[in-house]
Amino acid sequence: MISTIHHTAFTVSDMERSIAFYRDILGMKVLWDSVQAGVKYKGPVCDKITGCPGTEQHIVYLGIGESFLELVEYTPTGKPLENNKASDIGASHVCFKTDDINALYEKLLANNVKVHCSPQEGISNLIMYFRDPDGIILEAIEGKTKV
Repeated sequence: MISTIHHTAFTVSDMERSIAFYRDILGMKVLWDSVQAGVKYKGPVCDKITGCPGTEQHIVYLGIGESFLELVEYTPTGKPLENNKASDIGASHVCFKTDDINALYEKLLANNVKVHCSPQEGISNLIMYFRDPDGIILEAIEGKTKV
């Protein structure tokens, strides 16, 4: 049986660029890096687990609060996200809670991050969507949430 969600994972095309984005712009901390740890993720077992035969994975865990985000860079890489929308079947996003969404919005703009729009008023909160360097959809929310 499933007891909890351990982490969320994103496949990225350039690990260093993604680490810089999530660490330097969003404030996450690098908790573990497979390359720095000398751990190799490749071979028959990894091929079976991922369903991506002949690849090697560079894995990095980032943390913020009590939450974990896993970034995975495959070599060779798969296909890039192109024209992806939040309404696409299978689309997903991570929502980051913030105490100052307007400051985050300004920081994203200052770093040339693609932002869908300025923070919008919800029922009891402010919300916005933005993109990471690979076009992965992210959300930020300030205020009360339903859960």
